Amino acid sequence: MEHLYEALKDAILVFDGSMGALVGQMGYATNCTDELAVTHPDVIRGIHKEYIEAGANVILADTFGATEMSLAHKGKKGMGETFTKAAVALAKEAADGKALVAVDMGPTSEFMAPVGMYKAEDFIKTFFDQAASAKEAGADFAMIETQTDLAEARCALLGVKKAGMEAAVSFTFENGKTLTGSSPECCAIVMERLGASAIGINCSTGPDEMLPVVKKLVSFTSLPVIVQPNAGLPKTSPEGKLYYPFSPEEMLESMKAIVDAGAGAIGGCCGTTPEHIRKISSLAGGAPAVHAGNTEKYVCSLRVFTPLSEALGASVNIEDPEDMYDLEEEDLLAVIDLTEMDAEETEEFTADCAAFGKTPLAFKADNEETLEAALRTYSGVACVFAGSDLQDVCDKYGAYRVEG
Repeated sequence: MEHLYEALKDAILVFDGSMGALVGQMGYATNCTDELAVTHPDVIRGIHKEYIEAGANVILADTFGATEMSLAHKGKKGMGETFTKAAVALAKEAADGKALVAVDMGPTSEFMAPVGMYKAEDFIKTFFDQAASAKEAGADFAMIETQTDLAEARCALLGVKKAGMEAAVSFTFENGKTLTGSSPECCAIVMERLGASAIGINCSTGPDEMLPVVKKLVSFTSLPVIVQPNAGLPKTSPEGKLYYPFSPEEMLESMKAIVDAGAGAIGGCCGTTPEHIRKISSLAGGAPAVHAGNTEKYVCSLRVFTPLSEALGASVNIEDPEDMYDLEEEDLLAVIDLTEMDAEETEEFTADCAAFGKTPLAFKADNEETLEAALRTYSGVACVFAGSDLQDVCDKYGAYRVEG
């Protein structure tokens, strides 16, 4: 059952606010906030209840950094299942049927090969494992948030879908791009093709700075848009302490423009408190704005998107990954022939092509195993020249199949 998508069709929802920053302000110093669901359950339960009493009808479990890949950085490897199940159970108890409960999934602090040491399947597995634990504990959906890398966000969504859960995916943008250079349009194209229930923007800035990105998302996708800003841009007091300047009243004023722009759900991120959520909850509950988005079909790399119809008329065959360096501006689609490759060769070739150029990729394929390896590795939306027997693989990864 698609709990979130169905709820978003009926009304503008209210998500909760900060968890990590809030427990820090309460004096609970830890390098692993996720363990507090086990070590201090009353604290986490109490925060959830405060947000629900403030008007939140969606709460996020205390699981932001509870993938095994993330926990390894904190000396907590092997505790992912324990932390996730405990946190989801606490959130479900606190919600008591009054709010949807999401397993919160943050970034892993790792990058995909060839930049980092892990392959796509490693990222898919760490998010699958967390999603499977959350599903068993009763989570209604997964909130993949604060994503700075479209490649990782894509793997997270694939892992959640593999576990049989619904997901929303929210990104962090600085100067209109993610940390790894993806535009809101690229993020929207990839997430919608992969079957996300909603897309969003959270953290990094206050609501005023988010507004241009929100408008882009609303105009470019038919997915509901979730907006969870910080309580303004963080500042440092004369005493050297970090603080967030927006009062609940100031947050309310700025969030009015976010709702008017077409947001389907609102909430808060760093620096926001139950009082912030109480104020902005007055903007929710009404019928959400209907936006058709952009109905054009696009192929897309991490940084470039092109209408499929145009790309098909301006394709170039790639025989070596270094050919990507030589592509001209008018070359809109880089075509890789997989028919003579095995799965291992395909992964390496695809990863190198994606790393060496921004042009969207297409694949000629006649084998399910090699095509799966290519589409799992490629972080964009591909075009595939193949027969109908490979349609299921294309659908799994959001690729467009063209008879060939």
